[in-house]
Amino acid sequence: MDLLLEDSGYFDVTTFGLGIGEVLGSMSFAPKEEIILSGCDEVESIIKACGLKYEFFKKNGDRVAPKERILECNGDAKSLHKAWKISQNSFEYMSGIATYTNKMTQIAQTINPNIIIATTRKNFPNAKELMLKAVMDGGGVIHRVGLFDSVLVFKEHLEFFANKSKLELGFKNLKSKFIEKKIAVEVDSFEKANYFASLGADILQCEKMIFEELRECVSLQKSYPNLIVSATGGITIENIELYAQTGVDFVVTSSPYHAKPMDIKVEMRAD
Repeated sequence: MDLLLEDSGYFDVTTFGLGIGEVLGSMSFAPKEEIILSGCDEVESIIKACGLKYEFFKKNGDRVAPKERILECNGDAKSLHKAWKISQNSFEYMSGIATYTNKMTQIAQTINPNIIIATTRKNFPNAKELMLKAVMDGGGVIHRVGLFDSVLVFKEHLEFFANKSKLELGFKNLKSKFIEKKIAVEVDSFEKANYFASLGADILQCEKMIFEELRECVSLQKSYPNLIVSATGGITIENIELYAQTGVDFVVTSSPYHAKPMDIKVEMRAD
């Protein structure tokens, strides 16, 4: 999707109507509160397409204090106004996700320094790339990009096996066909976790378990030392501390995608 075309269309009727399009000026961006910055690549593409001269003072992943300059652009009013809002929106939404992810990671790693915050494939349609970049700028990792990059067995897959023996055969075939990949299975009880660990699952994704049962699943690592245990389902910045205390290796969450956009102030001036 062309971000610039989506916002500006064929021409800016207001700037054209006012007759100010050729007047030279500048535009700068700075946050109103501390942020983890994301969106620099997208904004750079926008301002280049608009033919503006520019200088970045910060980069993706930087912690930016209130009123610190992120970027300054120079050019005519027509080009500045064309780049203005879509650039501001990109910074605000992506930095919101990055800042949320970073805060969530900091809280969790205060409890468990090795825990990882991973985000799901439940992104807003057509915004996947932007959301995933923002998560990584905030210090998170990507759980799954899509169906093609990892193996994850859901209960919905299991519905298509007539009995346990056919399931076990199917699981064995899965492991042999994708021998270089880790096999993850979503489970919603300790009983199922123990069963799939015994079949050779590499990762148990524990779905909406109470904390006591989640700790039981973590205890399976005593019998299966290479087993990785994650928690998922309703994990947010408000309860991440409790999940980190269970001893899971990572959490899987969609909550960063719903983060509030950060407030980026734009100042435009005529030369």
